[in-house]
Amino acid sequence: MNNNRLMRILLFLGLLAAVTLVIIYRNQFHAAVLEDWIRDAGPLGPLLFIVIYALAVVLFLPGSVLTLAGGALFGPVLGTLYNLTYSTVYRPPGL
Repeated sequence: MNNNRLMRILLFLGLLAAVTLVIIYRNQFHAAVLEDWIRDAGPLGPLLFIVIYALAVVLFLPGSVLTLAGGALFGPVLGTLYNLTYSTVYRPPGL
């Protein structure tokens, strides 16, 4: 088996495990915990938010909730800026 095929299989298994964990623990995700993480990150908070947003989309969590959370965490102007930054930088394959 070549390395490329092995990497694809490992990536698929990792993604499958992550999605399974998100489904199992979906009731334990709280907006207050996310807000605390981002506020505790200080100046790296916006970058942390963008990374969390990217992971959430990959794990099939609703992006609309995080978009609203961005506005609530950073205010309407900066929240919009960070949400647009993520949506502009991240382009799913095939689009």
